[in-house]
Amino acid sequence: MEPLPKRTSLVDETARVLKDWINTGRLNGELPGELQLKQRLGVGRDTLRRALRLLTEERWLRPSNQGRARSVEAQRLPAHTAATRHLPVTFLSPYPVVQRLTILEMEETRVRLAEQGRALHFISPGIYDLKNPQHHLERLAREHPSAAWVLHIASEPIQRWFDERGLPTLLFDNPFPGVHLPFVADDWEAAAFHAGVQLARHGHRIVASLEYEERRPGLLAMERGLQRALAPANPPGRVVVFKDKLAAPTVAHSLELAFGRKERPTALVLSRAPQLLTCYSWLASRGIRVPGEVSLVALADESWFAEIHPPVSHYRADPRRKGRHIAERVLELVAAGHASKKSIRLPREYVPGATIGPAPRA
Repeated sequence: MEPLPKRTSLVDETARVLKDWINTGRLNGELPGELQLKQRLGVGRDTLRRALRLLTEERWLRPSNQGRARSVEAQRLPAHTAATRHLPVTFLSPYPVVQRLTILEMEETRVRLAEQGRALHFISPGIYDLKNPQHHLERLAREHPSAAWVLHIASEPIQRWFDERGLPTLLFDNPFPGVHLPFVADDWEAAAFHAGVQLARHGHRIVASLEYEERRPGLLAMERGLQRALAPANPPGRVVVFKDKLAAPTVAHSLELAFGRKERPTALVLSRAPQLLTCYSWLASRGIRVPGEVSLVALADESWFAEIHPPVSHYRADPRRKGRHIAERVLELVAAGHASKKSIRLPREYVPGATIGPAPRA
């Protein structure tokens, strides 16, 4: 967490914090705008301006000139800047083998970091399931000094630890409530809403959502989207959530529960691409026809979807567009220690298939 100025001698304390940021390299080059600095420091405009004027008089900052932002005096930059300028960016993921699509989405970041002489390191420390990973994260940060961090599908304790430490961090995912890290994520709620509207128009009123067991922000957004789409139907539709543990047997178990209900679902919405193969094989083994007896839509995608028959109705991301947004924010984190660009949720494109049909008659 950013060290905030104390409320005594507020101008001096604000100046002290700014000097500390310069000494540690968190501020270098041009300063962020006044609005962003006010938010980071938690002070008013007059206090900030008086502190900036004080630092300019003491030659910590160059004066603003012809509308250009103030910048840090070169001689005030920390002595270790040259030694640390080639620190890598570390990509933290729960998966020891990075998915092809993820690598494609990170490619522009890797190339642009390489132009600076920096590497993009992928690590999977095996701490994602820990309820209290703080000690492990402290050691991880010491063992892997980094110019910035990218968190891939991080748990809530991990997100909060990076947020509280104030480390330059980008979320490759949606943030948990109360986490204020910048993020680039897919708009799962919009995709789920679009899918739900299509199912509702085909008469589906009981929709099963297959999800990973952890209550992640993206999955909650997906549920909201489906519920919003089904609520206006007459009679109103409802979403029934079933959980798996990222393994085929647990997906099959969820399907057993779903189709063992008295009012079994007439449509399935999948949150992860690997669920599709298990669903197709399980439904075929029970003689349940798609889409005659159950409709199916996947909010995720993979290249091998093109080999599936019947072709699945699904939603896909634009990896290059996402990659550009990630690269812009990572490079800003490396240069300035913070991201001024707004966080963004990117739309997913609908790919029509042959797996959505009318709800079967009761």
